Amino acid sequence: MPSPISKSTRTILDYLGFSIAVSVFVLFLTQNVLFQRAESSLVDQRFQARGPRSETADSSDIVIVEISQASFNSLPEKWPWPRSYYTHLIRNLERAGAKTIGLDVIFSTPDVRDPAADAEFKQTVRDNPNVVLAGKIETENRGYTIRSLGENYGNIFVDSTVRFGVVNIRTDADGVLRRYMPFTTDPAGRIPTFSFAVLNSFFEKPGSLTALYGDGFFHFAGRTIPCYDETSFLINYCGPSGTFRRIRFEDVIDDKDFLTVDEKKYGLETNTFDDSDYGYLNDGTFNGKIVLVGSTVPEDKDLFPVAIGQGRQEGDNQMYGAEIHANVIQNIFHGDFIIREWIWMNAAIVFGLSLFTFVYTAGLKSIKTKFSSLIEILGFVIVLSECFIIWTLSMQLFVRHNFLVEEMSPFLAVGFSYVASTVYHYLNERKQKVLIRGLFSRYVSPTVVDEIVNNPQKLRLGGERKELTVFFSDIESFTRISEKLEPENLVAILNEYLSMMTEVIFENQGTLNKYEGDAIVAFWGAPIPQLDHALRACRTAVAMQEKLAAVRPRWEAEGKPSLRVRIGISTGEMIVGNMGGVGHYDYTVIGDSVNIGARLEGANKQYRSKIIVSDSTYAQVAGYVIARELDVLIVAGRTEPIRVYELIGLANGAVARDRVDLVDCFTKGLELYRRRRWLPAIEQFETTLRHFPHDYPSQLYIERSKAYLVSPPPDDWDGAFALREK
Repeated sequence: MPSPISKSTRTILDYLGFSIAVSVFVLFLTQNVLFQRAESSLVDQRFQARGPRSETADSSDIVIVEISQASFNSLPEKWPWPRSYYTHLIRNLERAGAKTIGLDVIFSTPDVRDPAADAEFKQTVRDNPNVVLAGKIETENRGYTIRSLGENYGNIFVDSTVRFGVVNIRTDADGVLRRYMPFTTDPAGRIPTFSFAVLNSFFEKPGSLTALYGDGFFHFAGRTIPCYDETSFLINYCGPSGTFRRIRFEDVIDDKDFLTVDEKKYGLETNTFDDSDYGYLNDGTFNGKIVLVGSTVPEDKDLFPVAIGQGRQEGDNQMYGAEIHANVIQNIFHGDFIIREWIWMNAAIVFGLSLFTFVYTAGLKSIKTKFSSLIEILGFVIVLSECFIIWTLSMQLFVRHNFLVEEMSPFLAVGFSYVASTVYHYLNERKQKVLIRGLFSRYVSPTVVDEIVNNPQKLRLGGERKELTVFFSDIESFTRISEKLEPENLVAILNEYLSMMTEVIFENQGTLNKYEGDAIVAFWGAPIPQLDHALRACRTAVAMQEKLAAVRPRWEAEGKPSLRVRIGISTGEMIVGNMGGVGHYDYTVIGDSVNIGARLEGANKQYRSKIIVSDSTYAQVAGYVIARELDVLIVAGRTEPIRVYELIGLANGAVARDRVDLVDCFTKGLELYRRRRWLPAIEQFETTLRHFPHDYPSQLYIERSKAYLVSPPPDDWDGAFALREK
């Protein structure tokens, strides 16, 4: 027979088991798209904290020629521009020494104004093999596609004789662009994306050359690019929009042979391109550089959310397509790549943090001291400190070493390990209470069981005085219904009814007191304190009526009786606790307010209403319900009158507008009645009946008013009605 495991060994195994379970759960959970989005937002946070690299604009070999709104205003021809503008641009950039020219513009249609300009443009592109055109493909499944927009990829100048790249950009699930694909695929094979096509030209490689994937890296032109996945790598943004130098389109084509709008208007030539003193032709701006031509007009929709913004306001992380390509090219030029944490490293970190956090916090919780709250605070401080260290280290690794570690999985590992240690401590400390729960769960509601388990001293006889809300319900004409049914059928439908109603009570955190035949007694506010106990009781009453209304058609179709229920609700001080004899007791309520609740349930017969609540209940829920004052009653067993209300529905519930109108119309009549204006009261109640023919309280008050016309009440009449029936 194997020897029993020692307590210390069992504890070690428990610690390891919980830590492994937490680690597996966290690694699985972080594969969910919501957590991946959260992780992505933390990546953006690191970019924002790092900020732009100030040296990029001055030292970069990339210049952007922007097609901006200012360009539209400065050039004489309206958009779309004549193709000759682009021909002129290419020739001027060639003259200025540009090594590679990337046109991030899709020429999808011919130049209708000057067809000859298309031929000239195409010939210019062929004569200058350092020009790279842009094409598009139709995308499916977020970038894994293979269908082109035709043989020319949506650009009429693309063919096998020119260099081109695909400009399709693939965003993450949250719509933010963090990754870049070095190539894409269509039926003809792999095609370089635009940035890599530009680099092929710059490095004088074949135009069809694409990066090769292997061992977690893309290999391209002697450079090794760390992968994010098998199709993309992370863009190491040099800064927000505006980081790279931009030069306006019109300033590049404005030479001695071209007149801008202002030059024509004022008769003064500026010639920003070839002026001998300040022109771009000779100042080295473009010499040996990669020039990317693209739109910076938001209306062109070549604008994407990226991982870094200006930091001035929310939503200022937008970047134009040409700038995105510039960032990619800059990364590859300088080997400035983001290295993603390896999967095994993340798993090891998650397990290590889970084990440390679980052991440390579980050890703290096992310390027996009267300062248990301080122990809890210390454990929480440890968790917060771990999270701060994780955040700080991940930030420093990113800023200083371009090393990207996951933050969500370590955060979750720490958090869930803390929770797991709390659960472990709870299970160890509360084993003895399982016996109590098993003994008492059959007799009282789950909330009472929880209170007894947490506070065994409540098992004493007697109780305490508290303000609570009590609820009584009864099935209308149940005796008559029971006489028509076989006992088996009666029990079946009664069980179904009681189960549904009890479920509603528990959904609203009520305490089920008892069943008395078809009657249900419940209360709110104990054993668990509830500041809104009156509102919970009212919600329960409305929900019960709604649930019964929904199930009646089914019952009728099954040949079962259509049950209707009367409910009374009262709020006030009462005694609550375990009452009875030694060895047999109930958790119940007693007191005058309890009796009122029972009487109000019966009062529904008098008014043919469904739910009546006391004035003390209504005072606490007036702003949350639709109700009307029904009467001032002196219930059996009392001498003092109480004002009662008919609860019609919840203020935010599905109460029809006409029910609100009923309340207003009826209330006007009741006010006249209380002022002894019998004839106007009768007229008002008759008006109510014309709109609401089945409103029995209006009929009742007409009868009372007519009776008082014949025999007026005494001068000290207070409007109270003595309810003699229980």
